[in-house]
Amino acid sequence: MAAEIRYPGRRGDVVEALALFVALTPENVAHRPGDLDDAVHWLVDDTFWDLHDVADSIGFLLRDKREVAVIEAVLDPLLAVLGALGPVRPDVEYFCHERWPDVVAAAANAHRLLDDA
Repeated sequence: MAAEIRYPGRRGDVVEALALFVALTPENVAHRPGDLDDAVHWLVDDTFWDLHDVADSIGFLLRDKREVAVIEAVLDPLLAVLGALGPVRPDVEYFCHERWPDVVAAAANAHRLLDDA
């Protein structure tokens, strides 16, 4: 049984972050400055998922263990990219990192699940 969400607005930010990871490309990022920063902020900084167990968010931002798993699948490559490049590089450098396609694929999968809920 899926849990109800206590903070639907913050969940909406997570869903928007996932959509941005999928939508942003080296070709369109110049027209959407700040979006990558916003996406990282909503998915990592606002949730503290880089420091705390994602499962602790069930009932707050996430509904169940399936949602936890897809978020963890995004965080793994995303945190690897951020760890390798740091927080202040030009957006295009993140997109060129070898793990970025993993971020995009996992974010697309997570977005499908969380956006349908």
